[in-house]
Amino acid sequence: MKKFSIVIPTYNRAALLEELLHSMITQKFNPDFFEFLIIDNNSTDNTAEVIDKFNTAYSKFDIRYFKEPRQGVQYAWNKGIDEAKGSLLVFIDDDASFHKDYFEDLEKNFSNNTDSVVGGGKVAPVFEIQKPAWIYKYIMPYFVEINLGRKSKFPKSKHPFAANMLISKNVFDKIGKFSTDKNNNKSVILPGTFEKDLFKRIRKENIPIYYFHDLVVWHFIPQEKINKAYIKDQAIEIGKLHREIHSEKGFLYSFFAFWKVIAKWLISVVLATYYIFTTQWEKAIMLYKVLWWRTRGFLGFYKS
Repeated sequence: MKKFSIVIPTYNRAALLEELLHSMITQKFNPDFFEFLIIDNNSTDNTAEVIDKFNTAYSKFDIRYFKEPRQGVQYAWNKGIDEAKGSLLVFIDDDASFHKDYFEDLEKNFSNNTDSVVGGGKVAPVFEIQKPAWIYKYIMPYFVEINLGRKSKFPKSKHPFAANMLISKNVFDKIGKFSTDKNNNKSVILPGTFEKDLFKRIRKENIPIYYFHDLVVWHFIPQEKINKAYIKDQAIEIGKLHREIHSEKGFLYSFFAFWKVIAKWLISVVLATYYIFTTQWEKAIMLYKVLWWRTRGFLGFYKS
């Protein structure tokens, strides 16, 4: 009987998918408990060949390969949910890889309890090139970093990303699958865009969202994302999103949101002063830039 279904959506990342598959080779686990669902979302590269080659070399892995013709990661996730035979689904991105003890820790923590589990583990970014000085802890969430230290639950302001996410199948039976109404055609899609709605529904059911610090994945950050233009686009989009959310709630919410922006500027002045006095110039400059970009998005000072 399968207990764990590892759901891996993929799109034109054959080389990175191969890295992910190879991170599974040294894992210690009971093959009878695991299945691996690879959902190909219309790849045009050699994804199928990579999977076939891995299957031939490592027969202990129960890998099931599916095509999902509807473009969008939310469709691929939902395909995985539909096809999963395990009672606990583990989601990972195709540009991530497992820590060597991941499966062992998964079995240790959940073999006797795979129902009504909701949460996520640590996501540690791995940069393709040396990380620039302007990337510091307040910038890391833009690179899908999840690190809550020794906390046991996600705070209300945060939720897991599908780079490392665990949800029992019976939870999906209760709250539904990923929404396919979200706009997948935007030029900039924020990390966690499609997960946010799901966890909003989960919280409405008063289901706790746990943080599993010992379940770690490495998340690859390519060179083309390690630049300020990438952060700028993300920051403006976050500001636009906050603008839309608060405007839907009415004038009063928008008014308080505006004063929250003012408060963030005041806090940033203090933090930037610290960076300047400790000669961390690039951090101080980037702090102001990110806040300005987010403010532009919030106030509508951007080009559509």
